[in-house]
Amino acid sequence: MSANEEQQQGVAVPRRKQARGYGRWIALGLLAVVIGLIAQTFRGNAMVYSKYVDEISSPAARASWVGRTLRVEGLVAPASIQHRPGTRDFRFRVARNHAELQVTYSGIVPDTFRDCAGVTVRGILGRDGVFAADEIVAKCPSKYEAATVVNGECIVGMAPEAPRRP
Repeated sequence: MSANEEQQQGVAVPRRKQARGYGRWIALGLLAVVIGLIAQTFRGNAMVYSKYVDEISSPAARASWVGRTLRVEGLVAPASIQHRPGTRDFRFRVARNHAELQVTYSGIVPDTFRDCAGVTVRGILGRDGVFAADEIVAKCPSKYEAATVVNGECIVGMAPEAPRRP
């Protein structure tokens, strides 16, 4: 009995599994391409380093970060915020452990952005030592972590006294 006769009589004829083997490899290849594209999309944000101001304050450390995108954390130095009226241009200093970094930023600042506020700025450190920020995130401290200006310095853990009720 030939294969045609078996098919006509309703007997199942096994088919070759050759096409199914290639299908699995094609599916795995497409999955690898999709994963690679997703990884490439997120790679830019994942490769941003985060440092404190005092970690990049020495000339040698600062030179190694020039031209690279990074996040810098610290407190807004007291009386350092300068804003050009009619623009969104800001200049201020971020400080930590007696180290300071001059920052420039053009954009809208958060509501909690003020002297002694904890901030994280993301941007590029220039050869002149000025940090060109493209993003500012101001932290919202609890009353126990708040900083207050004392003798021209931010002192963490000293919130201004709130009026007491009798």
